Amino acid sequence: MSDTEPVLGPDTVLVRGDLLDTYSTDDGTVVLVAGAAGHRVVRLSPLGHAVHSAVGPGRTLAELEVELVSLLGQPPTGDLSDLVRSAVHSLVDEGVVVAGQVPKDDNSGDIRS
Repeated sequence: MSDTEPVLGPDTVLVRGDLLDTYSTDDGTVVLVAGAAGHRVVRLSPLGHAVHSAVGPGRTLAELEVELVSLLGQPPTGDLSDLVRSAVHSLVDEGVVVAGQVPKDDNSGDIRS
């Protein structure tokens, strides 16, 4: 983990990154990630694709873990939380997922009259 990566806790909100296109075949999935210095093509592992799909418009890390277990079952080896965090960190590094958004129940940014 690099010094610039967010600390991922159970309440960390995850959202999809700025993807310009997604292409899936039987051989896998690639995404075109928008970037200021140019766009990049990123090939997703099966777990990366599942994480990206499960994040949807926004989900906490804890909710993501529950969703992945319902989709994929418990991992045969290793700690589920560690495996999911590792996958999320990789996707954050590539810009496929964005972490550390405002908590889902935080209404502090709402404009009220």
